[in-house]
Amino acid sequence: GYDSITVDAPAGWVAVRLGDPAVQVSVADLASSDAWDIAFDATSVMLNGGDAGPGGVTGYCICQNAGATDDALTHMTPASELADFAGVTSAQAPSDPSAWQHDSVSTVIDGWWAYDATSHVVSAVPGKVWALRTWAGAPFVKFHVTSLTGSTQTSAGTVHVEFAVQPAIGAGMGAPQTAEIVAPSDGSPVYFDFASNSSSTDSSAHAWDIAIQGYTIRVNGGVSGPGQAGAVPMDAAFDDITSVDDVPEVAYKADAFGGVFAASKWYRYNLEGHHQIWPTYDVYLIKRGEVVYKVQITGYYSATGAARHITFRYAPLAS
Repeated sequence: GYDSITVDAPAGWVAVRLGDPAVQVSVADLASSDAWDIAFDATSVMLNGGDAGPGGVTGYCICQNAGATDDALTHMTPASELADFAGVTSAQAPSDPSAWQHDSVSTVIDGWWAYDATSHVVSAVPGKVWALRTWAGAPFVKFHVTSLTGSTQTSAGTVHVEFAVQPAIGAGMGAPQTAEIVAPSDGSPVYFDFASNSSSTDSSAHAWDIAIQGYTIRVNGGVSGPGQAGAVPMDAAFDDITSVDDVPEVAYKADAFGGVFAASKWYRYNLEGHHQIWPTYDVYLIKRGEVVYKVQITGYYSATGAARHITFRYAPLAS
């Protein structure tokens, strides 16, 4: 048998303690509490372990649908995928402790640089373009990293960025601008604000959108900062993006703690051009101590179509 729960996460993290039954719990500080096992914020999922919390919770993905085509996913339903969930037993739980993943920081902006193992040169990947909601919630930005100069093993050097600012939804994208953001050679962060096209090494400044540290770019939101910044990768060239009006609010993601749910995402996005979230129906194993639950996320929308209503079924793992 199994049970299911729907988590209403309209804004911010909502935590759940797995059990018989699973219950939504109110936790003031997730990072210091062991009263929860799994938490949700829009499409982000984190477990209470590793960098995310003291609970020692780890995860493993069965990922039976990893090879499914986009078309196949659009035809899956909770009913059609129940057999995959029901069929998972303790025989599929890995005995090697290293196969279980702890949570660590998962940055939404990644893949913007590449390393050549032959020439040992790090270069930018200009084809990776993001839409960004800025730290104050507006304006919006499109940007990409066009080149790197002076990079070292610990620092990206000077990061050359091309961007354009859209003041508000419906306002249209402004003219392209460029910036040269110098990442400190000691590996400390530099903070950049798109609206003012300025950078600072002052960590107390809230008026920043992205922070570059080494070869990591973080956004001022989620676990990386106090702001409302979020980003979403775009499936278009920089010059072809004339506005971000059609990017839904739910698509913007902040940095989060992520382990198995970051490495093996439980959803795919925009498969039919309507900016919707489609569950993969993959089965995950969630382990706390010696207790293991199997979890399958089956929905992201309420009966009326409201987003951030995450439904998942769960059951203790049977032998």
